[in-house]
Amino acid sequence: MNRLESLVYRMVRTNPRLKKRIVGLYQRAFSLIPVKAYSSQYDVVVRKRYFFGFHDKIPWSADNSKLLAHRFDIPYRETLPGDTVKIGYFSGEGLTEYTTLAETRAWSWQQGAMLQWLGDTSSKIIYNDYNGGEHISEVVSVNGTSIKTLPRPVAAVNPAGSLAVGFNFSRFERGLPGYGYVNGTDPDAGIPIPSRSGSGLYSVDIENGEVRDFFSVADIAAIEPHPTMKDSLNFFSHCLFSPSGRRLVFFHRWLQQGNRLWTRMISCDCHGEDIFVFPTSGMVSHIAWKDDEHVLAYARTKEADDRYYLFEDRSGDYSIVGGDCFDSDGHPQFSPDGRFMLTDTYPDRRRIQRLIVYDMQEQKRHDIARFHLPMKFSGVWKVDLHPRWNRDGTMICVDSGHTGERSLCSIRLDLGGLM
Repeated sequence: MNRLESLVYRMVRTNPRLKKRIVGLYQRAFSLIPVKAYSSQYDVVVRKRYFFGFHDKIPWSADNSKLLAHRFDIPYRETLPGDTVKIGYFSGEGLTEYTTLAETRAWSWQQGAMLQWLGDTSSKIIYNDYNGGEHISEVVSVNGTSIKTLPRPVAAVNPAGSLAVGFNFSRFERGLPGYGYVNGTDPDAGIPIPSRSGSGLYSVDIENGEVRDFFSVADIAAIEPHPTMKDSLNFFSHCLFSPSGRRLVFFHRWLQQGNRLWTRMISCDCHGEDIFVFPTSGMVSHIAWKDDEHVLAYARTKEADDRYYLFEDRSGDYSIVGGDCFDSDGHPQFSPDGRFMLTDTYPDRRRIQRLIVYDMQEQKRHDIARFHLPMKFSGVWKVDLHPRWNRDGTMICVDSGHTGERSLCSIRLDLGGLM
């Protein structure tokens, strides 16, 4: 952002509706200037009308031979309760051959069906579905054989593939449209801060399907409460296990007067105990574990403005990452060895999204590619890059709309050339 854009952003950031209108008008004016659809020294492989979802999961199998993806056939619009997507994976030469495994009605444009691999094998996947009455999750093999149905939907699975955590995805959709599911029900609709057992975060044992409720929304809201929580829609989102699976982070969010979204980042152990509230101030957007003790987050603190911060879990300590290199939000993920942070940017005034690799050791930013996102992708069906590494850090995949179609794209990258 330039100085004027930064000033305007700070003036309207607490009013999302106004911010959205201003950004839309600003970008439409600049959209009259022609720009390249894609610009990079790296070749990109495009798979049209496929997407993966969020940046916090790895779509590649353990051996990098398969790439998970959703296949959609509906127009670019808000999803309807009966809309479906195909679940499957790419394999073969260049990962261009798609195998369909299943179909689901529990999905969103931004996070898909929480599609992910189970454990360190390349044989089983898990995804969410809707059985007509409630959200559930399904485990299937790579040959399409149904292995089991679990009684709750999942948000994140531990690295061992033995335990998952989740929350109410219908309530999530009410709080953050385009991220949860438009079907299903919220038993706590009309209650700002639900105290019912089962209203909050829970775990699911992948082996036996046993569900264990960790805590209600009210339990968490009672810890260091903020006055704005009282009459707001409180909910949970964005769960992520640490590399060892011993701890996880999640967001406690509350939507004030249907407009302003407040967020704080919280961690707990894999039993829902030893709860810790990170020292953020009103805003946290995207996160990535760097190691078992440190979480990277784009956030705001009392001491500084919106930045990438590296927080120490169960501690008040944190440091700014790339302070001179980043001035806007993105979707981070660390390379397998932890040295490089992969991230992106939202569309700028010309609707350009940048794909970035940041060297944590040298504190140097490398812009890998630029994608132009057409204006038609500006609703809840927007296309964020949501970049993800493969298992050995040699390839990146993103969701992109630069061709005029929502597409799953991949880029082969030589990290040695960046050192």
